Amino acid sequence: MHITLFLKQDKSNLVAFSSVLHHGFQVKAMIGCSIKDLLCDQFKVAEDVLKHRIQTLLLDGKPVDDEETATVKDGTTIALSIALGGALGASLRKGGLVADYRSTITHQEKETTEITPTEGMVTIKLFNQLAGELGPLFLKKGLLLKKDDAEAILKNRFDKLRSLIINIEKDGLEITPDQLSNLNWSEVPEKVLLKAFV
Repeated sequence: MHITLFLKQDKSNLVAFSSVLHHGFQVKAMIGCSIKDLLCDQFKVAEDVLKHRIQTLLLDGKPVDDEETATVKDGTTIALSIALGGALGASLRKGGLVADYRSTITHQEKETTEITPTEGMVTIKLFNQLAGELGPLFLKKGLLLKKDDAEAILKNRFDKLRSLIINIEKDGLEITPDQLSNLNWSEVPEKVLLKAFV
């Protein structure tokens, strides 16, 4: 199922999506590229934001110091955060002063053979202010959500979204807010593609 929401431009409308943005969502992407190419070329994250604003970058749970050499594979999980505080934040920061001390957990690119770019799935997690700053870029492309996560947004948090909705499409056909709020979730497939234009 494919649901597209067209929402009024208002930062408060991202509150309904915050838990999904933090806990992770899947996106279709061309894989076999660097993290930089994925974020900047495919999802239009500004290079300046990647270089200066995103200070912690994890690839499958391992800190990444060079987003240009770390390769995205099918099923990869990428977590993004601004600078985190404390010792943990200092140790995870890209190219930070203590990066050498975490070499045993830092992402190391193992394969030297080139991976042919192909379509795959990537899980993205956006922490702290990045959820609000980058969330709209990913929402425009579409989040592939588990049915339970989609239901939590479109049913349980629908009252927060109702006043912001301009238009709704389900599988390419326009529907009313009442039709969406009364959707029979037992008949919905296990994965739902949700797009939101804010």
